[in-house]
Amino acid sequence: MNHGDEQPNQTAQATPADRLDDPPAPTEAQGDLADMLVSMDAEAVLTALGQAARRGKLPEYATGGSENALFRASALGQPFDRDLLAWAEPQTDGLRLRFGLRWRMKAPIIFMAAMIFTVEPGRYFLELMIPGSWGWGSIMWWYYPLTVIPIPFAWRRFMRQSRQTTLETARESHASIGKILNARPLGK
Repeated sequence: MNHGDEQPNQTAQATPADRLDDPPAPTEAQGDLADMLVSMDAEAVLTALGQAARRGKLPEYATGGSENALFRASALGQPFDRDLLAWAEPQTDGLRLRFGLRWRMKAPIIFMAAMIFTVEPGRYFLELMIPGSWGWGSIMWWYYPLTVIPIPFAWRRFMRQSRQTTLETARESHASIGKILNARPLGK
């Protein structure tokens, strides 16, 4: 049965019952994304969310995920994205869904590598454009401070902005999941 998982991975091959017993690791956003209690089993949850994802209600929904999650959805951000993961724990009166956010590390790593590895080629090409006869001295005395010092500040700003925007979209997806599953929010 396909539940909207167009991206096969090893975790997605496990059955929903295999993913029920592993509790999630604590995350930074777990306080913002309250647990839910649903009155269906894991298979019914995946079916309902798969149908909603095909209608465009849940972005990038897929069964499985890292850390043995039941399902994942996208938490889109600017400039970096995260995954909204949900773990299921059986309860006497239904299924408890616990949520957390995990970074998608590919884009931040590529971005940081591009920022770091373009500094030196930039210096080389700038030396070709500014002739020594202008009397500016060695370019490295002013070029490196202008290019290297802003990198940690830009990185911090981008991560803060990404954290804020992904949390907003995760809250929207969390609310959509609650409506789709007729879930009851649980306190901590």
